[in-house]
Amino acid sequence: MEGFRKHWYKWLSVAILVYVIAAGMLVPLRPGLMKTDAFNIQAGESHELTVQSYNTFYSKAENHRAWLRLHEEFTLLASEVEVVDDRHIKATFDIPEKMPTSERVAMASLIVDTDYDGSMVLPAAVSIIGQEGLEADPGPWLVEPIRDLSHRWTWSFPWRNILEETIRNTYYHVPMWFGMMLIFLLSAFYAVKLLRTGDQRFDSRVYSLNLTGTILGLLGIFTGAIWARYTWGSYWSGDIKQDMAAITLLIFMAYFLLREAMSPGVKRGRVTAVYTLFAFLASIPLLYIIPRMQPSLHPGSGGNPGFGGDDLDNTMKTVFYPAIIGWTLFSYWISNVVYRLSELKRRSLEKNYS
Repeated sequence: MEGFRKHWYKWLSVAILVYVIAAGMLVPLRPGLMKTDAFNIQAGESHELTVQSYNTFYSKAENHRAWLRLHEEFTLLASEVEVVDDRHIKATFDIPEKMPTSERVAMASLIVDTDYDGSMVLPAAVSIIGQEGLEADPGPWLVEPIRDLSHRWTWSFPWRNILEETIRNTYYHVPMWFGMMLIFLLSAFYAVKLLRTGDQRFDSRVYSLNLTGTILGLLGIFTGAIWARYTWGSYWSGDIKQDMAAITLLIFMAYFLLREAMSPGVKRGRVTAVYTLFAFLASIPLLYIIPRMQPSLHPGSGGNPGFGGDDLDNTMKTVFYPAIIGWTLFSYWISNVVYRLSELKRRSLEKNYS
């Protein structure tokens, strides 16, 4: 029992990570719309759109409806919806000759609603080319909002058209960066204690935490590069957050070069402690200020919050927040193992010199 109390955080980190990995990989995604077979359609004609969906069960639904929506204001109901299979439907739209706005070409979103899968939206599904119309006379386009949409609640992750199944990487890539910063914060704390007391045990603490934090950062870079390949088309796109993250890790890697360049002792401990404080303070603007001042493919650019309602829903939060705790506790456990090894080496060197 005493051993369990002493190592509670180890058991907790393992339990949380088992839950995160299991839930993150096994919980299904909600139904969503992937694409249509046509992008440009002509006004004044009837068009049959074949819609490809994800994780839907159209054959189990009794009622199927579809709309085209312009500017969040005008909607056009499909004259016919035909089920092809569980993942495909055909929606026929009789497009009026004139547009309901002053535009000749407009992007329309597609809304599909069934009584089994609920409602789904595909933004910018088709481009409608027609004649300029009058906003005061929308014609067949409906001005009233769509009512009585279906909703089917299940414990599932949201469908994001760009992310698709890679949304599960949210429980690895992002919590690793959170854990990295918490580990680096703890390293800065021990660096201050080393400068105040001169106790060389804190030097081993700083070293072990910096090493663990750097490994977490490298794992974050690696998982982010894989994510970027599937969502943005390349492993490294020169995004401002990618560049700033790489610079931050290079700064912390320089800590180990500085440490190896100096002889063991009090001087090395103080110099590397000062450098650790510099590296941590430099990471704050590099990771949290500069990226929010520049355009970025990541969420949180241009002054917007990094994670809001559009990025995390309540289901994802039940896995995401435990993932931060789990990865942080597990990393602290690893840092303690590195600390004990570093202390053994330091004490062995002190005996040899004495």
